[in-house]
Amino acid sequence: MTSAPRPDTSTPDAMPGDLAYRTVTADELATVWPCATLVGVRSREEHATAHVPGSLNIPLDELFSRLSDLPGGTLHLMCGSGKRSSQAARILTDRGYHTVNVAGGITEWYRAGHPVTYHHTPESHSRERPGPARAGPHRLFHS
Repeated sequence: MTSAPRPDTSTPDAMPGDLAYRTVTADELATVWPCATLVGVRSREEHATAHVPGSLNIPLDELFSRLSDLPGGTLHLMCGSGKRSSQAARILTDRGYHTVNVAGGITEWYRAGHPVTYHHTPESHSRERPGPARAGPHRLFHS
């Protein structure tokens, strides 16, 4: 029987006695994307509104019940700012997954000019102001 790969415990994100996960920037993720497995841990609604193309959405509050949905190998985790993805990284690393937290989340990914898929919901569209300027990405990304 093959067990899940064990994470490297020597990275700076490790707390004493904890297993470690790595943290990378959006630009560092871009060097391995789209070949990297990217899991978005934002809510279903947030993911539906804007997400990195090809990412798998498993909201943080569903993580425990959806462990079987996670593919093998290294999991790059992303949220809106890095807070929820770091929580997910710790949870998964403690369970033997090899995880990488994406600092700054989709907000930094977007700011760095990397691709984001947008799907405007009827609710968000009705709240947009009339005229040529559309609502900015700050509304799309929650921490």
